[in-house]
Amino acid sequence: MPRHQNTAAQRARQAQRETGGKYTAELRKTQAGNRPGPFTLGQPLTACGTAPDWTGENPVVAPEWAPEMFDFAPLGGPVPYSTVLLLLDLLAPASRSTELELESRNGFHSLIVACDGRRFEIVLAQDDYVTEQCRVPGCEFSPVSTHSIPYCAQRHLAERPEDELVDMATEWGNAQHQEFSAQSPAAVPLGEEGDHLIAAAVAQCAFFPVQAALIASAYERPDMVDVVYFGEQAVAVQYAMDTEYFRLMRVAEAARTRIQKLAGGRCACGAALQIGAGPKVPPQFCSAACATAAGR
Repeated sequence: MPRHQNTAAQRARQAQRETGGKYTAELRKTQAGNRPGPFTLGQPLTACGTAPDWTGENPVVAPEWAPEMFDFAPLGGPVPYSTVLLLLDLLAPASRSTELELESRNGFHSLIVACDGRRFEIVLAQDDYVTEQCRVPGCEFSPVSTHSIPYCAQRHLAERPEDELVDMATEWGNAQHQEFSAQSPAAVPLGEEGDHLIAAAVAQCAFFPVQAALIASAYERPDMVDVVYFGEQAVAVQYAMDTEYFRLMRVAEAARTRIQKLAGGRCACGAALQIGAGPKVPPQFCSAACATAAGR
């Protein structure tokens, strides 16, 4: 047994020999219920420069493709040097005392580490592969935008409350404005990310404030267009805002229809679902009274 192989890996190898099971499955079992506690950002930084190389056999990739690794107990076993350094770079400018925690580890395939509400997947079978994940613990999906919309579109974005959706819409609109407005203030795209925000807003009965936040932050407040811009540029910006306003209305209508189809066309009380039940009535209910009775 290689002298730097961790005890969890040793137990997994022993279980594999005894049961004939897969090594990675046995490793997950040995690590379950024995997850390391929090550690500081300074610990892996120090370990990268001082820890000896891990000399065990990587069960996932062939030796010629295996990344150089070191054994780091707070992350449950061997981890690639370059990948840990990339994670530390993504967390900059956090201090060395900032705490991280291992959320889960899938043998030698990958692990999830959390820091200040952010979650990162580290791929252990290759160098330099770290991706940010949706901020909801246990979620396996990527966020819509790591900086502005840190929740997945598949489920968790639609669970955020109205005020948070408005904040994310403002962040996204501002980011797009900064990136594209120098070329033309009338050519700022809200993109698929903006559509995801609108779909989530429909589920939370927050379409109008989220729509307003997106347009105002990406272009300008409607009452300020003629103050900020002049002549043909003001006309172009106003036209772009109007065009986006109606496009987002269509996105919202499609989202409402999709939600109603998932509900089977009828709400919990048995009544038929109808478009336009009210701005504060979720699309899966036929009326405000029905939504209130269901706890919404």
